[in-house]
Amino acid sequence: MKQSRPPLVRMQHIDRQLKENRYPNCSQVARYFEVSSKSIQRDIDYMRDVLGAPIAYDRKQRGYRYEKAGWSFLPSKILEGKETEALMATKKVLAQYKGSPYYEEVCRALDKVRQYLPENSAADELLSIYSFEQSSSAGIEPRTFARIEDAIRGRLKVNMTYRASWNQEVTERTVHPYLFRYSPVRETWYLIGHCELRNEIRTFAIHRIRTLALTGKRFTVPKTFSLENYVDKTFDQIHRDEEHRVAIRFTPFQAQWIREHTWHPSQEIEEHANGGLTLRMTVGALDAVKRWVLRYGCEAQVLEPQELREMMKSEAVAMESLYEDARAVSLQTLPLF
Repeated sequence: MKQSRPPLVRMQHIDRQLKENRYPNCSQVARYFEVSSKSIQRDIDYMRDVLGAPIAYDRKQRGYRYEKAGWSFLPSKILEGKETEALMATKKVLAQYKGSPYYEEVCRALDKVRQYLPENSAADELLSIYSFEQSSSAGIEPRTFARIEDAIRGRLKVNMTYRASWNQEVTERTVHPYLFRYSPVRETWYLIGHCELRNEIRTFAIHRIRTLALTGKRFTVPKTFSLENYVDKTFDQIHRDEEHRVAIRFTPFQAQWIREHTWHPSQEIEEHANGGLTLRMTVGALDAVKRWVLRYGCEAQVLEPQELREMMKSEAVAMESLYEDARAVSLQTLPLF
């Protein structure tokens, strides 16, 4: 149905009529699209006043005309060349955020705009020199995002079942949802809110939420809550209220990658003459720091606090025992010659 056509379609029609010197007027175009004359007048005013179209009314012809040639509608007057290319590439970039808030809405909006762009755009050539790695993060049910967003905006408590990462235990919880937080390192969306089960503010990975329902019961965010303070005591998405001054020395080989990132807002880097470095930061969750340091094996050494050093020693002993047992089992299964 013509009345369902968006304003951009009507403007494209008006532009063609003007270029063909058909002298369109509001009544004619309104009848064609089955809309009011006022709608068409607003379209013409927008083209002239906002987009700079050289449109003038010709009293003799009782219609509009272009005062000068060379003006074109989309996209040259709305988007520059690079902007057009970037817009057409955006949807491909967005693919890694599928399931995120407004992903579907943004994609539909991009599709609506792209249909008005010229077919000979250089976007295909642009995309041919870029490669986008697909996100490895777990998929998220869009309805879960929508419900959480409704709860955050309405300050409504939610009941949910949640699977913990460290022991796989599924628990039922009532949560006061404060806000969303995205971790580009983990490629994961999180929910920060007060957990009635633990009686403290917690961070929940949204893909681990099994069921979620709004309760209709309202809550208020404490005036004492500060996202900045909460993040300062968080490491690798694990939060603890205590504070620990941590120092970790990295070998020259590993230091080249450590200095390329911001691992925590409080971090300080001390460079060493041999190319190594010492990373210092004030965090709450030592267990999270322990797991992070283990990624780097013998390329990282915890200097302080002593509590974290003991945690690393215990882990190293447990690993040594594990591999000794594995060697013994392996030797027992070797074929005899």
